[in-house]
Amino acid sequence: MISTTDSEYISATIKNEKELVPIIASLKQEGKIIGMCNGSFDLLHPGHISHLLVAKRICDILIVVIATDEYNQKTRKSKGRPIFNQGVRAFTISQLKAVDYVVVSDDNISLIRSLKPDLLIKGVDYKSSIHPGLIEQQNVMREVGGKFALTPTEKLSTTEIIRYIKEQID
Repeated sequence: MISTTDSEYISATIKNEKELVPIIASLKQEGKIIGMCNGSFDLLHPGHISHLLVAKRICDILIVVIATDEYNQKTRKSKGRPIFNQGVRAFTISQLKAVDYVVVSDDNISLIRSLKPDLLIKGVDYKSSIHPGLIEQQNVMREVGGKFALTPTEKLSTTEIIRYIKEQID
């Protein structure tokens, strides 16, 4: 992981679950449609931005859940990931106009239950996914009265971008 000075990457829109619960509850009482996306967002690229822009078009408030460093290190097949730590990744995403709030967490189920988003928004690559974690998220969304939505944006992969850089650039 690239070493950074975390104190330089601070944003008022990065919250923890406990801080977000009353904020989102208040926004829902105002009739706002709450959307939630999640991912690693390890190396921000046009695919991420396009996905978040489209997600924001279908909700009033967009929450982005950033996976922790520990989760990334456990689930990634390549060593050295994530490239940036969770604080830097959260900060980067928090600076996008489409994003209203960012939370760092691996527990999407807990977040869905406590925040009760109206929409869980995933990329088109999840259209035919039967991953058990995704199925559980979809079920919990139904339990809280929410829906599952897909953005039709082109799938770009951070892993593929890294592979291209390693193989093609001198």
